Amino acid sequence: MFTHLTHHPDLTQEQHRALPGISNTDLSRLRDAVFGHRRAPWAPALDFGSWFHSAVLEPEQFDAMRLDALTRAQLTARANAYALARAIRRQRYPRHVLYRGTAEQTYTATHQATGLAVKVRPDLLIDSPRGRRRTLIDFKTTSCRDRAQFLETIAQYDYDRQGAFYCDVLGAHRFVLIAVQKKAPFAIWTVELTAEQLATGRKKYQRLLREATKTSPGQPIPYVTLPYPSVTARQCLANPASAPC
Repeated sequence: MFTHLTHHPDLTQEQHRALPGISNTDLSRLRDAVFGHRRAPWAPALDFGSWFHSAVLEPEQFDAMRLDALTRAQLTARANAYALARAIRRQRYPRHVLYRGTAEQTYTATHQATGLAVKVRPDLLIDSPRGRRRTLIDFKTTSCRDRAQFLETIAQYDYDRQGAFYCDVLGAHRFVLIAVQKKAPFAIWTVELTAEQLATGRKKYQRLLREATKTSPGQPIPYVTLPYPSVTARQCLANPASAPC
């Protein structure tokens, strides 16, 4: 399904975004354009997500951030993100996969059916000792009140599409979500996507890639604009030593 898989080690988030290729975020934008959705992402939520992932996956970089340019609200959000990261690290399974996995590495490939370039950046990639089994881990924060409600969001938020897309690009056998509640009691749920969920997600991303081929050569995919985290947050995470934060 995908060919020419290439590893791009040690790229920052900014460098990853600058690479050519369709990402899972691009697929969400294209979905919104195809179905006429008009979403208005909330910038503070994007900042929070960036800080959370940094605190979980790159704690040294998170600790090195300069804070003097952050607003009081940003400082509070950053502290909350750190608290959730600590809650995750206290749990045995998340702590185990964080120790074993390779975090935030960029890969590019070519979708064989359409010829489109794609790119993925899993939170964690874990190969078994003999290299026979590959597992991908993705961390999520959630406002769901319980595990049952979170399971319902897998299709709603296209986590199934993300899982299938990442697994097919990287030849992975498992896609595991580790979700933590944003509010007390800060429960943590580990959910492995089923074969049925991955099959549904595969249909979703394949349809969107076919839609992407309908754009004129040299023209961008007509997706709804989705801002990245604020400039301050991005600079703090991309280059903590020189960023104005």
